[in-house]
Amino acid sequence: MCRGRMKTTSVREFRNRVAELIDSDEPVLVTRHGKHAAVLYPLHDPKKIPIEVRRRLFRDITESIREQLDARGVTDEEIEREFRSPRKRRRR
Repeated sequence: MCRGRMKTTSVREFRNRVAELIDSDEPVLVTRHGKHAAVLYPLHDPKKIPIEVRRRLFRDITESIREQLDARGVTDEEIEREFRSPRKRRRR
């Protein structure tokens, strides 16, 4: 996944050292109960995030969106209609 070195830390240690880990140049693998929970890539230079990681994130995000839309019964036609319909954007 990562060609360089990667630190490993627990969620608890991550919470205690988050500022230090974000300022680091190394990616960090965060574990919960000994299992992989997250990966932190400091964004000093976003292009340094490995392409495999960017592709995986894209696939995971799009799969999650698909699952949410399927669970709500939203069809492709409804999505297309929503994109084509002009409407004013609300400010938040």
